[in-house]
Amino acid sequence: MRKRDNEFKQLIYDLMNGSLDLENNAIEENRYVENEFSEGKVCQIAYTEILDAYQRICERLGVGEEDKDIEVIMNNFNTIMKHLCMKMYDYGCFFSQPSIK
Repeated sequence: MRKRDNEFKQLIYDLMNGSLDLENNAIEENRYVENEFSEGKVCQIAYTEILDAYQRICERLGVGEEDKDIEVIMNNFNTIMKHLCMKMYDYGCFFSQPSIK
């Protein structure tokens, strides 16, 4: 797998967001890529605050555990985040080339 392949970019993204089962499937890249959602990290703290706000909004709306509009907001925000992460990876590869100043 080459570093510019979409499969490799997805692997890095999955390592960063903690979505891989590394206990049963250890991979070399895990030595270098941090799970940004691990306990106490910025993303974990922010995501916890998002979930808490989500629950408070659902309670105020009286909809129980889920609200379709909030789900749309969260899902689309995750889509935006992933798109930006993939583009940043590409830009990192591009700007790390010796010919680029």
